[in-house]
Amino acid sequence: MVRWVWAGVAGIGAALAVVSPARADLADETALAERYAPVVRLVAQTEECGYGEPYWPMDVDALFDQPTVALRGPWTGADLVKIGPTAPDLAGDLYEYHLDFPGNPLQPGCGYEQWADQITQGRLPTVYAHVATDPGAPGKLALQYWFFYAFNDFNNTHEGDWEMIQIVFDAGDAAEALAVTPAEVGYSQHEGAERADWGADKLALVDGTHPVVHPAAGSHANFFEDGLYLGSSGQQGVGCDDATTPTVELRPRVRTIPSDPAAAHREFPWIAYEGRWGELQTAFYNGPTGPNLKRQWTEPIAYTEDWRNRSYAVPAGGLLGTEATDFFCSALRTGSDTLRRTVDDPSQTLLPLALLLVVAALAIRATTWRPAAPLRVARRRAWGRYWPPRRGCT
Repeated sequence: MVRWVWAGVAGIGAALAVVSPARADLADETALAERYAPVVRLVAQTEECGYGEPYWPMDVDALFDQPTVALRGPWTGADLVKIGPTAPDLAGDLYEYHLDFPGNPLQPGCGYEQWADQITQGRLPTVYAHVATDPGAPGKLALQYWFFYAFNDFNNTHEGDWEMIQIVFDAGDAAEALAVTPAEVGYSQHEGAERADWGADKLALVDGTHPVVHPAAGSHANFFEDGLYLGSSGQQGVGCDDATTPTVELRPRVRTIPSDPAAAHREFPWIAYEGRWGELQTAFYNGPTGPNLKRQWTEPIAYTEDWRNRSYAVPAGGLLGTEATDFFCSALRTGSDTLRRTVDDPSQTLLPLALLLVVAALAIRATTWRPAAPLRVARRRAWGRYWPPRRGCT
């Protein structure tokens, strides 16, 4: 009997020996995440459905058990799997499944804004922290903060939007990172990211450790400073990113996703989701994949190799200032709106275009073409000789 008691005690001790390091790691990861939690400054929206940023980084738990959210299969976009899916429902093998929110992302109107306000009532703005290492870069540690927005209202409108920032340490784990100063930080922008050394002039810090993030209205591309930014590629985004003042400052709640996969899946089952966080649509109007399917989730240091050193702000005044900027940005928005309407309902654009072509064809047929009488030559000249014109010559 005594042997069984001692065996039980030994078993408990062994279990504690296994569990304790993981708990210690999570405690260090949580402490690190709290120390460097970002300060988010969104473009202020003065009235409902008016200009500015209506969507805040949200707690994704608001999506679960929500009767206005559907989980759909990957086949046609109309394959209903479940209404009001739970977080564990997303943990299975659901490659290219879709969460579907109420509304049409190609003609969003004000519906998504009102819906997001309704489901996030009483919930705090939230970011998700994740501490990660890279097998190809020993001695480096990445601290990531992931932001989820209910809707992307940029040129490529789509349901759901995941953005992130990443702080890099010369450390092997969270405990070591707590004892050193960060090396650099990167802010996601569309398909790329911009870097800054820790302590760089463009990196604003609150209380010495909390980086200030300026998400652009609609796109949620993250910038170091307020301003209007111009992009002309997938890495930078094509269009005008507005991260101007005035702003609303948020101190989002931080929820730390454990670096241990098993613990992460227990506490945050949705992190294993292999589908998309938004309605199935064509090309860049499609809902985005989640953090776990991004390269930086498993290769955070290799991801930094593609970071840019700067973004290009549009001048606010002068020759290339307000009027030229407004014209350029408005033209891009108009073109994007036209393309989106065409994708949503081709007849809206193709029918007027067809009518225009018919009118042009009828005009050409009704036009009489006559050869023009040639002008009389005043005087022939020899090759290479110049004859100045005379007054009175016709």
